[in-house]
Amino acid sequence: MSERPSAPGGGRNTRHPTGIRVVIALLALFALVLGPVGYLRGLTAVAHSGSAAEWFTLAFGAAVGIPFLAAAVATVAGDRKAALWSLALLVWPVVFVTVLHLTT
Repeated sequence: MSERPSAPGGGRNTRHPTGIRVVIALLALFALVLGPVGYLRGLTAVAHSGSAAEWFTLAFGAAVGIPFLAAAVATVAGDRKAALWSLALLVWPVVFVTVLHLTT
């Protein structure tokens, strides 16, 4: 049984659903953009413009870490649908790594 109090009148507890979804959308945008950019920069890194390992770490952190962060935020806020969509973003690294290796 949940310790969260139910909404007045027995309805749904909708504290700030729009705000949570905006935060989740921003985090998803960051994950969708920073993952491929970091990975591409890692593939094209040369000795003087930065280490490839640093760029691959950024790409992994953005592509995997940010969706987990978004899922955690959505779960704490009580928005299961947003949490599931956030976890669905974990497929994105497989897609962009495959596409980048096929095109470069």
